Amino acid sequence: MLGPLYYFLRHAFVKEFELDHLPGGCEQTRLGWSFGSTRQWRGLDGLHVREHDGQLVGHYDRVDPRDSLIGHLILDMPKELAIGLTTGAVLVAFFTGGAAPALVWGGIAGAGAVLTTVVARRARS
Repeated sequence: MLGPLYYFLRHAFVKEFELDHLPGGCEQTRLGWSFGSTRQWRGLDGLHVREHDGQLVGHYDRVDPRDSLIGHLILDMPKELAIGLTTGAVLVAFFTGGAAPALVWGGIAGAGAVLTTVVARRARS
C-alpha cells in the first residue's frame, strides 16, 4: 500500500533527471522532503538534488525555499500542501468534535487544497 503512494508522491508532478556529478555552487541542505534520499543539495536557478543509493537525481523548483518558503509551498509543493491541509483539518475536527465534523471539515479542506493545487499548476504554466 505505501509503495504506490510513495511512488506517486515522488513522481506525480516533478520532472526529475539524473546527474553524473554534483554541479558547482550546490550546498547541502536539510530543507526539503527527503523521499528516502540520504542527502540533499540546493543549487543555482532553483536546482534541487537528492542522492538515492549513490545516484544523483535533480529537478528545478520555480521558487527557491531559501528565498521564499511560502512561494515555494504554493508553486512547487501543491501535492504536499493539499495532503497536509486536508489531513490536518480532518485530525483537528475529529479530535475536537467527532466523525461528523471531521467529514465536513475534511471535505472543505480537501476542496480548498484541490483549488489551491489547480491555481498553483496554472500559475506554473
